[in-house]
Amino acid sequence: MNPLPEQGGSEDRPSGTSDSESGVEIPEWAPIEPLPSSEMVLAAFAGMVPVTATDILDPAGEFVECQRQYRLALAVLSQTGASAEQMKEAAAELVSARSDIEMLIMVIDESVADRLLRRRKDELRVRPVIPRAGTAPNVVVHTESVGMIAARMADLWERLVAKASDLDELPEAYQLCELCAAYDVFAAEIESGRRLPPGL
Repeated sequence: MNPLPEQGGSEDRPSGTSDSESGVEIPEWAPIEPLPSSEMVLAAFAGMVPVTATDILDPAGEFVECQRQYRLALAVLSQTGASAEQMKEAAAELVSARSDIEMLIMVIDESVADRLLRRRKDELRVRPVIPRAGTAPNVVVHTESVGMIAARMADLWERLVAKASDLDELPEAYQLCELCAAYDVFAAEIESGRRLPPGL
């Protein structure tokens, strides 16, 4: 059995990664890993270091702190007794958190798009598709992206953690379970090619 080469050229890496970013070289022929499950996303929220799918799970893990910053700033802005200085600081925190959340959504969505494009190139290389006249692919485009769903999951996770002391009523737990189940179905449909995230 031949060992894998220790160093690959830049063409062996997925686009968007550099020598310093990627600890492991991913050759072009390597299979594309599937989208992470909801359990993996929740583990990233809990602070566990991901072993796989780091292009999605690392930014997903950062959502929780952004959601916490957003929630705390919103709480200060809704107080009637807050001073002008507190309001100004909270508004800046709110805008910063919202901007960070949008940036993380974009990073995750770009990673998902890169995976799908690489998979499509691999499929076309193995089995070229010749479209027939008058036929259109039967693929549904979803209204929310993977990044948007992960941000909603992080929001529910953060609210759930904030209310953890009050175990009597946690509607966020039920909502998070339902969203996780929906995400897993969505990820499976993306993997099978039956559904696409928006913008692809």
